[in-house]
Amino acid sequence: MQDTQRVVSAMNANDAKADFENLEVHMGPLKDSKFKMKCSVTYEEQMLIMDGGKRVARMHARNIGNVHLEKKAIRIAAMNFEVKEGEDVSVASGSIRLELGDAAKDWYQELWG
Repeated sequence: MQDTQRVVSAMNANDAKADFENLEVHMGPLKDSKFKMKCSVTYEEQMLIMDGGKRVARMHARNIGNVHLEKKAIRIAAMNFEVKEGEDVSVASGSIRLELGDAAKDWYQELWG
């Protein structure tokens, strides 16, 4: 019997627009219930990282509740992801909309396909 393990490639997007909405902060100093940032997005080894310079959000694939494909974007229902701002680290859940242009379908397939 042949092992058909899926090989995950690294995904990258620069200058993506990320909208974080309906945030519920579980721990940490983050006070925002929503925020936006322009960021570089990478997905490698089941870790999704949205790096806006000032703020960095990190999420493991197991914390992705659902992914919806929208026109030129994906929307992620995310649970217990990390938001780091300087030395401050918070844990939150909520919705993340990533505008990825024509690559949105490829990102959807990688994260949810």
